Amino acid sequence: MERKIGSLIEIDSLIEKLQKKGQSISYSNNLKNLAEAINDLGFRLLEQTRLGNKDNVYYMLLRCFHANKQEFPAELVEAFKPENEKYFKTLIFSFLAPILGREEKEAQKSQETEAETEGGEA
Repeated sequence: MERKIGSLIEIDSLIEKLQKKGQSISYSNNLKNLAEAINDLGFRLLEQTRLGNKDNVYYMLLRCFHANKQEFPAELVEAFKPENEKYFKTLIFSFLAPILGREEKEAQKSQETEAETEGGEA
């Protein structure tokens, strides 16, 4: 029982680390191209994760990091380890959530701001 609780604490910690890693990629100006590359594959990544295709998800993410000359994060490597099989989807979704859709949200905000500015000038 104690071992199971320790394992859950480790998974919880890994989820937090993956969320923070996703946020750091999403908000960093230096990693904008990486965030865009991951975002471009967003639907495929989500679908492959949902289906549990670890090899495909790993390959797509690795390709994004390699193409942008970035090191593959140790936190992501942990998500793909066999002992984390049960939590694979949760772990990957935790990493992807802060990245996916951020570009569209920012564009929508800027359009709303422009509309408010134009409306205020009239």
